[in-house]
Amino acid sequence: MTMKTKLYHHLQSTTTKNPQWNTLLREAANKSLFTKALSLYLHMLRSGAFPNAFTFPFAIKSCAALSLPITGKQLHCHIVKSGCLLEPFVQTSLVSMYGKCSLIDNARQVFDENPQSRKLTVCYNSLLSGYALKSRVKDVVVLFCEMRGLGVEINGVTMLGLVQPCGIPGNLGLGMCVHGFCVKFGLDMDSSVGNCLLTMYVKSGEIDCGRKLFNEMPRKGLITWNAMINGYAQNGLANNVLELYKEMESKGVCPDPLTLVGVLSSCAHLGALSAGKEVERKMEICGFSSNPFLKNALINMYARCGNLEKARDIFDGMPVKSVVSWTAIIGGYGMHGLGEVAVQLFDEMIRGGIRPDGTAFVSVLSACSHAGLTNKGLDYFGVMERKYGLRPGAEHYSCMVDLLGRAGRLNEARELIESMQVRADGALWGALLGACKIHRNVELAELAFERINQDCAIKKPQALRWKLSLMKVTEIDFLRH
Repeated sequence: MTMKTKLYHHLQSTTTKNPQWNTLLREAANKSLFTKALSLYLHMLRSGAFPNAFTFPFAIKSCAALSLPITGKQLHCHIVKSGCLLEPFVQTSLVSMYGKCSLIDNARQVFDENPQSRKLTVCYNSLLSGYALKSRVKDVVVLFCEMRGLGVEINGVTMLGLVQPCGIPGNLGLGMCVHGFCVKFGLDMDSSVGNCLLTMYVKSGEIDCGRKLFNEMPRKGLITWNAMINGYAQNGLANNVLELYKEMESKGVCPDPLTLVGVLSSCAHLGALSAGKEVERKMEICGFSSNPFLKNALINMYARCGNLEKARDIFDGMPVKSVVSWTAIIGGYGMHGLGEVAVQLFDEMIRGGIRPDGTAFVSVLSACSHAGLTNKGLDYFGVMERKYGLRPGAEHYSCMVDLLGRAGRLNEARELIESMQVRADGALWGALLGACKIHRNVELAELAFERINQDCAIKKPQALRWKLSLMKVTEIDFLRH
């Protein structure tokens, strides 16, 4: 048999193997068995079969899902050697993979190497999504304008890439323009686009715009309801959350854990114990009782509503306790005046090897403040940055000002504010003013009020309240003399 004949038979045998391997790869990738898909790809190479344009997209998709940029680059080399680089689906997969692996410049290079890219919506969409993931808003807009200029078809996936970075603070104006484009192209009723726009509005604090869009959406899936419910929750509109949840139930829409976490946080905010108990029953009906996120939300709800015994039962029954679990129970004891118990739990958490985060420190500092454990609070504040590398934020300083103020150590509180690593806002000076009212320190109260007036972010009702506090301090001082 001649060499030419042997090569012909080898190519024939490897070609017939490809469909089998491609089918296995496709099934694994579509079932999200990405590690298995890459393993199959390796076995395919070792078997002597040659990958083709139908093989690579599934292998590349698996690299993207597992965030394996080095493996993705190796696949890129295989693609070049196989001569499949100019295949649209292969190229699109590469652009998408590089974008998801935060190698957006590589994605752009692949896009630019093929002139066909500028004719294909799918290639533009992949690059657009990559820019959106990196929050490169200007590049997103430029690429969209290029699509429009070249007459490339715009679809729902395009708009998703455009809307995504508009949820970043300061980009609402752009987001509203994108909403206008969606209406113009008839894509505003696409459920995925609608959900993305809704999320953008609620993240930007434009709850009324979000609710208007929500009401206009002809089809509301669970994602839509969750976006609106959690939008209300994140903006502190707890009553709206409970009202919308009731409406959702009346429509026969089944909640998921994300829905119930938002509802439980609102129950905690309102002290709505009976509503919280109903949510717990719903958890049992839906089979969510063992969900750790819901367990943490339940602990927080019961603790804030004053049922510490129930909160502790749930906490003690958790096989694995995260820092969120500990923070919820510590905060519950602290807010109800049981600071000593809160401190004991915080120390127990550390002994158990759980590393406290910024929120955990807020809970324990607040507990120390309410229980009068001034020195203990100062110790915790000191180890935050020194031992755990956590830079104190405004909320930590607020706890410390309250802690020192309650103890009558007003000058120390003022010195702490003036030495802050972050800008002191009017709320911090307001906390000091409140302490001055308790301890009748007129001179420091006047200084605090002056600092409050310098903060333009303070709203009129707050400013009026603090002005009344200052008047109260000066009135008391006048009566004393």
